[in-house]
Amino acid sequence: MTPASLLGLATMLALPASHAAEPLYHGYTIITEPPVTLDLHQTVYQRIQGRTLLEGLREILHDTGYQLADAAAADPEIGRLYAQPYPQNQRDIGPCELATVLERLAGPAWQLVEDPLNRRVSFEQRWAYRPAVLWGGRSP
Repeated sequence: MTPASLLGLATMLALPASHAAEPLYHGYTIITEPPVTLDLHQTVYQRIQGRTLLEGLREILHDTGYQLADAAAADPEIGRLYAQPYPQNQRDIGPCELATVLERLAGPAWQLVEDPLNRRVSFEQRWAYRPAVLWGGRSP
């Protein structure tokens, strides 16, 4: 072996895998892009100014591609959630996944519901927190 070929071999062995050339396909390099997160797993960073939970949720969803579902299509009790004051300790959000932020703000009594077709979100009251109904259709 000539000194030049030994130097070339030593250089190839010394290069880390991150510097390896991309494979060529018919003379073209295939470039892979990282997936774009357009769903509820996207990371959000925000400072929220809203006074109520409804105002805060609208701020959080702004620029995410999602909106709150119309009240007519939501749980009949959704007004109780939206009227709550926005928690002071949740004003600085992120970095955190959007779904996690929404679930944390709603609390354990509410289940996050997504309409991926129309890109809307809402909340439904969990069964354990619904008012009990007696057999006569009356509440206790």
